[in-house]
Amino acid sequence: LTATPALVRNGDTVQVSWGGIPNPDISDYIALYCPKHDDYHHYLDYFYANVSQSWRDGTGSRDVLMYNMRSDCEFRYIRGTPQTLAVSNTVSFLWGLIEPLQGHIALTGDPTQMRITWVSGTDSLPSVLYGESQPEIRVTGSSRTYSNDSMCGPPASSTGFWDPGYIHEVLLTGLRPDTVYQYSYGSTENNIDGGLLSSLITSFSLFPLQKMSAVRSFHTAPIPGPDVPFKFVVYGDMGVSAPPGSVVTARLALQEVIANKAAFIFHVGDISYARGYAYVWEQWHTLIEPYATLVPYMVGIGNHEQDHTSGGAKDPSGAPGDGFHPWWGDFGDDSGGECGVPMYQRFRMPDNGNALWWYSFDYGSVHFVMMSTEHNFTRGSPQYEWLERDLRGVDRKTTPWVILGGHRPMYTSEISPADYIVSKGMQHAFEDLLSEYHVDLALWGHYHAYERTCPVYNQKCQAGATTHIIVGTAGWTLDPDRYWKMDWSMYHDNEFGYGRITVHNSTAMYWEWVRNRDNAVVDVVWLTK
Repeated sequence: LTATPALVRNGDTVQVSWGGIPNPDISDYIALYCPKHDDYHHYLDYFYANVSQSWRDGTGSRDVLMYNMRSDCEFRYIRGTPQTLAVSNTVSFLWGLIEPLQGHIALTGDPTQMRITWVSGTDSLPSVLYGESQPEIRVTGSSRTYSNDSMCGPPASSTGFWDPGYIHEVLLTGLRPDTVYQYSYGSTENNIDGGLLSSLITSFSLFPLQKMSAVRSFHTAPIPGPDVPFKFVVYGDMGVSAPPGSVVTARLALQEVIANKAAFIFHVGDISYARGYAYVWEQWHTLIEPYATLVPYMVGIGNHEQDHTSGGAKDPSGAPGDGFHPWWGDFGDDSGGECGVPMYQRFRMPDNGNALWWYSFDYGSVHFVMMSTEHNFTRGSPQYEWLERDLRGVDRKTTPWVILGGHRPMYTSEISPADYIVSKGMQHAFEDLLSEYHVDLALWGHYHAYERTCPVYNQKCQAGATTHIIVGTAGWTLDPDRYWKMDWSMYHDNEFGYGRITVHNSTAMYWEWVRNRDNAVVDVVWLTK
């Protein structure tokens, strides 16, 4: 059993080949272990040997994507009880522990700031080099991590856990609004220990050991104003899936950022679909990193990151007990024991509400609000009271548009009775707030489908009411194409895709839904004042 090449970069492919296997069985499989001496049951991933046409001859090969788990890896050919029939050579990563991975940036709500976050295998002092013409100003930050004991329950706290490394964060301040900056992130220290290449460098003393990312750029937010034009991309329910799913969404999002100058990504919950299996977070971050390091990646919580039924004392959101479980809801253990911990550690959003669970920020002529549909939103709850204060405080002369984001939708005509009841509960709980404070657009996910309403209030189309759009089509398995006929439902589709919003000025905003499989604009609508 061999894996070639033996030295790779993050995201590279290795070819796993085997031969001379006696009496091959259809249930034989090949598993990946990182670290390489990990317990038999704790494999990262696996595939059956019968994926190769020659498996009956005891030979075969398969290409496997490799993600830097900050350790050396190996493959094992396994049968039955289990019996390990072969072990591959070691696969190492070029920069090992010190490679800066999973980079992403975020707005803080202050156009003179930008937050830079990444992961590595060492707690050396995190640094960002930045500047308008070249990255020469050095700013340092802090690091954090979490363990299996941080989680609310299994599998996140047991078989699904892998060391996440150290999560590094640097806050850049004193930036000029509406300005392009060059930057690089990583470690500028020379006393850290890394992978195979870094060990060779240290041994031969060729140069001080350090590892910074490639130079990238970001554009700071403009000063808010009523006629500041911009574009952004919105989607939900992404995960890691083959074309035409999340792999295509990521490619098209990168195209939106580079070619169409999208200012940021607005991801309305159900992020990686790790659901307690930490390796999926590594894969998903690698998928979005090319564009999440160019524009801010703003996230909201979904049921597959938050919902739990035990261990509530470890929930970092501060929700009482084991979270929000109204009698009329279908809120279960959808996070696989994560209870928001990986999300909270990996993402820092504007700090004017409750961390990433609910927050708001201004960008151009829009006031954005992200809420949590996985926490109590009924009248009198902390989230409800915060939402009312936030909406009441919007300066419509500066930001004439208000956009609300959340995971579960307030309006849906898809035939799914349990979730439909939740949407009715949301209407009863806080639709009046959206009407009273004239929220223009509400963006949702949860349903793996696309649907757009008319401007609607109390189940009736009304001029000036909130338009609701479900765009849970970024990559996870699509829902069946089954809908009730509702007068307020203008368009629906069950294909992979994403939303593109162009804010023109204080009176006109243009919505487009883009289909992944052919990059076609399938549904459009103007929102005007």
